[in-house]
Amino acid sequence: MWHVLFLIVLVAATLGLAWWQWTRFRSGSGTFQNLGYAFQWPFFGAFFVFAYKKILEYENDKYDQEHGISADGEPAEPTTYVAPVKKSGPEEIDADFMPERPTMSVEEFNQQFQPRRHRGENN
Repeated sequence: MWHVLFLIVLVAATLGLAWWQWTRFRSGSGTFQNLGYAFQWPFFGAFFVFAYKKILEYENDKYDQEHGISADGEPAEPTTYVAPVKKSGPEEIDADFMPERPTMSVEEFNQQFQPRRHRGENN
């Protein structure tokens, strides 16, 4: 029962936010962004209702499946999902497949990334 009350609060909140954005749009400082939000908030409320109905549908299907009830209401064999067995194979990427990482000494690094300009030079 509490989830229905929570759904009502959510939908009322989205409608209230839509009304608030509509009044902001109608005011002197309102923009078309406020109008967009005024139309967007009711869609959020509709999504909450849609999601609630889908969750109930999934829960009912799960209950029916666990208790052996078919779609037409008659008793049926309960079924359980069996995950496919993972085939054994290589778990690691072969080292020859990956490119070699470049290695350089500190002296090579400093020579390659030596600053081209010094502070105070305007060249």
